[in-house]
Amino acid sequence: MAAIKFKINWQKAIEAIVWLARGRPGISPFFIAKVLYYADKKHLQLYARPILGDTYIKMEHGPVPSGVQDLVNMNSFLDPDLLEAAAAAIKVSRGNVPKVKARRKPNLDVFSPTDIACLEGALAEYGDLPFAKLRELSHSERAWREAPENGPMDYSLMLDDDLPDRDELLEEIEENAAYAVL
Repeated sequence: MAAIKFKINWQKAIEAIVWLARGRPGISPFFIAKVLYYADKKHLQLYARPILGDTYIKMEHGPVPSGVQDLVNMNSFLDPDLLEAAAAAIKVSRGNVPKVKARRKPNLDVFSPTDIACLEGALAEYGDLPFAKLRELSHSERAWREAPENGPMDYSLMLDDDLPDRDELLEEIEENAAYAVL
């Protein structure tokens, strides 16, 4: 069976970064990546869709949302309009540990109430953990463990094995992933 993939919602990705940077001024890309992973995982398990639809990559320090990382790094291969929107929304200070700051308030209208609840829950639960603890926790995730090194993680493996109605939920996700509008 092919891995489940979604199409990233770039506007939500930018607003999620802004939201996190407003909630935790100077947040690092590492913490942004992990909070978004756990928010997407929770939303997927509760509502059969992630919040952002980004492609998570198995990296040395845990799951990394590829598109979000590209935005934070202002990678030149992104669409110029997208780069302009990201540059107007966030500022990244480089140094030993890069820090992300919001240039404006987030547009919360792009999120559903369930999106916001899962983002808030993930930030509260994971946003203040020590680096080593969060790295260790993310390395225990089946989706991370079973992904190829520096390769994409499968959304189906983000569903915990003990999740009630896991098989039905997985079937719904598989049927709708290609058509989902996040």
